Parts: sequence; C-alpha cells; structure tokens
Amino acid sequence: MSENIARKPTNPFDYRANLPKIIGGFAILGLIVSLIWLGISFVRKDNKFVLKNGVIELSKDVEGVINGYERRETQGEITKFYIKADKATTYSDKHQELDNVYIEVYDETGQKFDKITSNQAIYVPDKNDSKLFDARFTGNVIINSRDGAQLKTELITYNRENDTAESPEATEFERDNVKGKSTGAVFKIKNKQVELLKDVEITANADPELEKDEVAKANLQSAKIVANYAMVQETTPEGRPVEQKINAKQNVIINLVPLGNQGNFKQPTDIKANEAEAFLVDKRIKRIDLTGKTEIYAKPFGGNPEYTKINADKSSLEFEQELKNATANGNVYIETNKNGKPTKIRSQNAVFDKPTDKFDLRDNVEIVTVEDNQPTTIHSATAVYEQTNGKIALSGGADITQGGNFVKGDNINAQLYPTKKLQTAIVIGNAYLKQVTPEKTTEITGNELNANFNNADKIQNAVAKGNAYLKQTTADQISEVRGSEMNAGFDSNGIIQNANTIGQSSVVLVPKESKDYSVATLSAPNAIRVTYLNGILNQTQTEGRTTVKLDAPSNRPNASNKKLTANSVKTYLNGNGKDLSKVEAVGDAELYVEPLNAAPNNYKTTINAARFDCDFYEIGNVAKNCVASTKTQVVRVPTLARENRGVQKILADKLNANFSQETQDIQQFDAVGNAKFNELDRNGLANQMNYSANDEVVRLRGGEPTVFDSRARAKAVEIDWDTKNQKSFLRGKVSTTYYSQKQTNGATPFSKTNSPVYVTADNAQFDHQREIGIYTNNARAWQENNYVRADELVLYHKENRFEGAGKVQSLLYNVQRKENGKAAKQPVFASSEKIAYSDTDKHLRYENKVDIRQGTDRILSGIADIYLDANNEVKQTIVENDVTITQPNRRARGTWAQYTSADEVVILRGNPANVEDFQQGNTQGSQLTFAMRENRVVNEGSTKEAGSGRTRTVYKVKNQ
Repeated sequence: MSENIARKPTNPFDYRANLPKIIGGFAILGLIVSLIWLGISFVRKDNKFVLKNGVIELSKDVEGVINGYERRETQGEITKFYIKADKATTYSDKHQELDNVYIEVYDETGQKFDKITSNQAIYVPDKNDSKLFDARFTGNVIINSRDGAQLKTELITYNRENDTAESPEATEFERDNVKGKSTGAVFKIKNKQVELLKDVEITANADPELEKDEVAKANLQSAKIVANYAMVQETTPEGRPVEQKINAKQNVIINLVPLGNQGNFKQPTDIKANEAEAFLVDKRIKRIDLTGKTEIYAKPFGGNPEYTKINADKSSLEFEQELKNATANGNVYIETNKNGKPTKIRSQNAVFDKPTDKFDLRDNVEIVTVEDNQPTTIHSATAVYEQTNGKIALSGGADITQGGNFVKGDNINAQLYPTKKLQTAIVIGNAYLKQVTPEKTTEITGNELNANFNNADKIQNAVAKGNAYLKQTTADQISEVRGSEMNAGFDSNGIIQNANTIGQSSVVLVPKESKDYSVATLSAPNAIRVTYLNGILNQTQTEGRTTVKLDAPSNRPNASNKKLTANSVKTYLNGNGKDLSKVEAVGDAELYVEPLNAAPNNYKTTINAARFDCDFYEIGNVAKNCVASTKTQVVRVPTLARENRGVQKILADKLNANFSQETQDIQQFDAVGNAKFNELDRNGLANQMNYSANDEVVRLRGGEPTVFDSRARAKAVEIDWDTKNQKSFLRGKVSTTYYSQKQTNGATPFSKTNSPVYVTADNAQFDHQREIGIYTNNARAWQENNYVRADELVLYHKENRFEGAGKVQSLLYNVQRKENGKAAKQPVFASSEKIAYSDTDKHLRYENKVDIRQGTDRILSGIADIYLDANNEVKQTIVENDVTITQPNRRARGTWAQYTSADEVVILRGNPANVEDFQQGNTQGSQLTFAMRENRVVNEGSTKEAGSGRTRTVYKVKNQ
C-alpha cells in the first residue's frame, strides 16, 4: 500500500479556487527547475540514468510537482519506508526528483529504520514491486543506519532491494567509536557493512562515556588505519558481545595507541600488512589478523626503550588496550628490546604473549641476543622464550652458541641473565656442550646435561647424566672422561678445574702424534675424580676395581702394552696435561705387561701386589719404574717357547720394576724381602733379588741366597743366576746339597746312593745346560763320613764324573783288613794335587804327590788308580811313580805297585823294588809280592812297568 502525504493550505477555499493556476505554475516552474537540476546535478547521458543495477532510461515527462512531499510505503501494518522532501517532482515513469530529501528505510519488523538525507535525490521505484526502489542522492548526503552507523558524502546511489548505498566520492563513515574516510564507499546497510574503496583512513577511539568504571575510563585506546581499501562490518557472534570488523587491504598501516592510567601511555603499536582484519569488541580493537608481509611494531614510549618488532607472512594480534599477544606465521622475524638489550628471533611460526613477555616459536627457530657485540645465538625446531623471566624452552635439534660456548640437544631449558647472557642450560636428550678457547677445546655430552654460566660468558659448572662424556683437545693431545654421571666444575674464567664421575667410568689420554706416545686409559666401576690445573688434566682418583691401560705406539716393534689393575688408582700428570708422571694403585693391584710382538726374549709379565707406586718418564706416558709393596708376585710367560725355558716367577715383600723408555717393557726387577725366583724346576731365594732383562741375570743378595731344584740346593753369600745362558755364579760360603747320590748322576765317588751329598766352597759356577758344577777355593764334597777336599772340584753330571785340583784330600772308601785274626774295615785317607772319578768306569785316580793312608799303612806315589766294585767298594789299587809303602817296622819302594783288597796282596815293581823290614832285613827285586796278611814277601824277579788308569767320582745327593 502506498500513501502520499501533502501539506494542507491555510485557506482551503482559496487553495481550491486557485488550484489549477497553482498547479500549472508549479508544474511549469517544476519542469524548468527539474530540467536544470537534472542537467546539472545528475549523471545522465542520452537520457540514461546509471544506477548500481545497470543503466535506466528515465522519463522526461513531468506528471506533477508537490511541495512538502511525504510518502509512507507499508505492507499491511508494517512500514517499509518513509520519504519526505521539500519538493517532489514526479515523472511519467513514476520516478521522482526530490529536494532536501529525508528517507527512512525500515527493517522487516517495521520497528527499526535507516535514515538517508541529502540536498537532492532521484527516486526510481521498482516496476514490479513498489516497496523496492533505487535512489541517487547528491549534496550533503548522510546515511544513519539502524545499527548506529553514519555515512557522509556528496553522492550516493542506493538500492532498496539489496539495502546498499554506493558513493564514488570522498566519504566519511562512523559507527560508535569507529570513524573512517575514503574516496568511494559501498554501504551494505542491512549487512551492517561498509566498504571504503580508496585512500582509506579509519580511526577507532574508545568512548569514555560508555565505560562502566573509572579504571576503564582511564584506559582509552586510539587506533588509526590507513589502506587502499577497507571494509567495516558489525557482527553479533552467538553468545558474544557485538563486534565490529574492519578488513583493510593494500598498503595497510595501523597505528594503535593505548592510554594508560592517569594519562600515561601504554606501549603503542604500529602495524603494516598487505591485508588486515581488525575486530572491535566493546569499542576496542581486540584482534587484528594480518596477511602479506606483515609488520608489527610495539614501540618504545616515554623513557622506556622496550620494543617488539614482528615481521611475518601472516599474523594475528590480540589486544587488551595495548597489544596482548601476536600469532605470526611464515618467515617470522622478531626484534625485541628489553632493558636496552636487543634480541632477534626468526622462525616460521610464532606466538607472542605480551603480558608475560613470552614467545612461543615453531619451525626453524633462531634467537640471537646481543650484549657488548657478543651475541648469544639459539636454534631449535620449537622454542618458548619468556623474555622478562629470561627463560627459554627449546625442543627439536636445539643449540645455543655464546662466545666460545656451544650447547645443543633434543630439548633445552635455558635461563638467561637480565643482560640476555646464558645463565643455565638444562639439556635433555643427546646433550652436548662445547667450550672453545685459543689453547683448548672442552666438550661434554650425555643423555642429560645441566650447565651453568656466569655473566661473562664463562661456563661454571656442567652436570651430565647418562653416558656422560668429557673431551678436552689441545694442540698435543686429547683427554677423555666418561661415566654414568659427571659433574664438571670451572673457575670464574671458565677454566675447567675438576670432573667427577659416578658409575662405570673411564679416562683416556690420546696423543695427537701417536708414534711417540702411549694411549693411557683408566676405567673404574664406581667413580673417577679428575682434577685439572690451569685447565689442563692434572690428577685422577678412581673408586672401585680400576684398570689403567698404556697402549704402546704400534710403530715400535719391541714395544709393550701395560695394564694396571687395583681397587683404586690415583694418577698425576705433568704440567702439559698429556704426560703421566706418577700412578698410585692401591688394593689387590696387578700390573700386566704384554709385548706387541712375540720374540724369544719377550715375556708377558704379570705383577701382583697390595699396592703399586709408579713413576713415569718425562714424556710419552712411559712408565719408568713401579714399586710394588706387600707380598708381591711376578709371573713372566715367554711369548715363544724355548728349550729349558719356561714361566718365571718372582715373589718378594717389595718389588721395584724398572722399565725401558724405548721398549716400554720391564728392564729390571729389584725384589726386597723374602725374594724368590722360579723357572721350571729351578728356584732362587734371597732377602734381595735383582733381575735385568738385558742380560736376564737373577742376582740374589742378602739373607742366605739359595738356588735349588729337584736334584740339589745351593747357598752362597751372592748368587748370580744367568737365566739366558743357563749359568749360575755363587760367591762366598757356597754350600750345595744333592738330595742323594743318585741326584748327582754318579758324579761323586760316594758309595751310598740314597744319602745326600754335600759340596761347599768359597765360590761355585754351574753350567745348567752342560750340567757342570765348578767349586773353587776350599772346595769340599762329602757324604756322611766320606769326603773330598780340593782347591777346585768339578762335577760333570752328564758324564758321570768328577775332578778335583789343588791340595786334594779325601776319605772316599773303607778297605777291609784282618788284624790279629779279625776282619775290620778301615778308612782310607788320600791326598794329592789332582783327583778324578768316573762312575762309568768305577775308577778313582789321584795324581801328583799322592799320599794314601789306612790306619798305620801309607802309600806315597805320583799316580794312584783305584778301581771300585758295583757297591763303590775298593776292588783294586794301582800306584806308580816313586812308590813308597810304609808299615810299622817295614818300608817298600818301587816304581809301580798293585794292591788287591780281597787278599791284601801288594805286587811291587821297581829297578829294583825294595822291601825293607826293620826287624827282618831288606828284600829287593824287579818284582816283589808282599802278602800283608801273612807278613810275607816273595821276589819274582822280573820287572814289569805298571800301567796307569783313570778315576771318576759319582755323587748321589740325599735330601736334607
């Protein structure tokens, strides 16, 4: 239904009388004015009117002109729109031209309406629906929408069906606290949406009159948005307050200035982007979404130098008066300054929470803090950086570089000083710490790591857990420390002082040039305490069963590896940190020396003792000597088997092992206190014992030096046992005991095979391979009552013979004789310059100044050959050269004589042979037979020269 409303004249009758004239005059005037107005004020071309919906052909035929025009269009009882104008000119196509127009456009309920005012308007109704129309407004056009928005411009085209107003002119827009201006605008009134098409400038200021409390009133927010295009729209999200959304595009610049309490500004924010979408709630900007080269700059204010810059491909900002948080995505770059200390951040995604000053960063994160031109650089896959608190949580391939320090791992929780320097770093997973100085590089790894730094970039402490490892590299060597856990301490200059491990632990010294150095390795099951001096490895102390290995350089063919094991070990190094100077091994200690190559003179040596104290050469990690104390034992195993050579053992209360610097093998043993030496069946005892690897001589000194085997035992003041040449040299009070005559292999002329044989002398020499024993100076051999003395006695064990020389005296056998009708054995004493015995021939020979006595009988000669039976009893004796036999009252002389013990008959030869009986006279002849039992001499006349024979003595030694 359409209703036209006209103003009533004061006098209706005059009005009616003059109505035709008035109408005619107004019609002509209206037509003239309309033509002029249409020609000037409206955009027409060839009588065509251009509206949003296209080109409309307008009629030129005026139907009527009404002043004080009013019209209300309703549908039922619901008002659709209302038009009022000072003048309305209606044309034949029903379009109207209005002056000083006022239009109300109602919503569906007919309760709320939009207001449009302008100087002029062209109203074009829809041909099919009178409730719809198009309109063109010019001159001071103002639209006040039902939602409180206002649009001002000089030209607007309006379409009722779409409820849309468009302007190509400079336009001003305002809704609540949002104001804007642009060149060209589209106002979609029903949708509460305004598009600002060009040269856009928008301001959004909080309205203090609408604040609910005094605190809120004091926190005003001012925002200015500049762009090539913008759209402002009011929305009412379900369950949330009314929002205004501003979508700005192309060269968007936003300046947001919050006002703090008592007029103090909070931090303002400048924003740039290709596109921005701002959301206002309760008249404040709550969120801004940015895309395309976004730049956010929370600027310094007042005297506070703090700022935050965020650049990204895409960003989303939230505000509470000032910037609350920012979410940035794609090529994110952040620069932030806290207390004048700048930090630069890069990532692919970032969330900045300003109240907590926290950055949540994702994908290829890099954080760089700068202090005195010494940056701290941080990398990770993700990071949470709390700038004010100085906390950084990193995950995914994280690392931190600060000066000469580098920390990395799967995850890192770091604490920064206010100066942005790294204070602590807690690393979890594949933890790694490196400190680099001009002199050395220190590296620490573990499953977990907790490192502390001072404000001068210097590490102070590092605790590693799980496969803990410390490596220090200098120009000369590498030192490595391992343990289940490790605590490393540093001084104020970041110089390492100690590294203490627990659990299975080890320390390794690896020379850079291995050709001259041994690789030293310490390992312990419980703990190792490592001490550094001036940052150089100085001491180690282990706990638990410890092994120290010294691996010799492989380029030395005669070199030996060493392994020292003990319940605890303490090592000392020289000032260079690469050369061991001393090692103390305590508790069930064992030293093992193994040559790199097998050779006839090379031995694998094991030394056991309660404790070792080892000194080293100046360079090379080569042991110089090791002192073993309390019940020491040495076992040396040949690397190659040799005849008559076997495992050697040395026992002593204390042992000093000296090493060769060249071969790194043991060069000399000095054993003190109850020293014992053993090889195969051969043994040596003394209070002190010295063994030299060069000559392989065991020197026994002190106490009562003794050597023995299963055959005999020898003692002397000094004994030198040449194990290489299998010879022994005994000096001073030599005493040998053969456990039985059998053990001498018959080399002594004693009769009892199971009784021991004793040999003494001032000195003795044994050739063990040839089985020859030489006794010199006051040599004496005896078995029970039988003996032989000489300046020198020589026993040939292999040949079953015996020799003596120089002042020979002996009592070797008894001869049975009858006296006074009774048979009795009497000892036979003999002396000479030489003696020889052969057990094979059962022959005993005396030479030079032979003097044989039995009881009152005596034989003097140059040579005496005595032949023994199987029991070593005298069977026959032959003497020659100036033979003289004396008995009481009788003397016999000759050149040769034979005595047979069985019949006690002497055959005497000479030129002549002579028997002188002091009682019965003399008997001479070339050969005389003297029957000693019958006291009778028979002269046989012929002369026969006696032959000569040999003597051999066999000794059988009996155990003492």
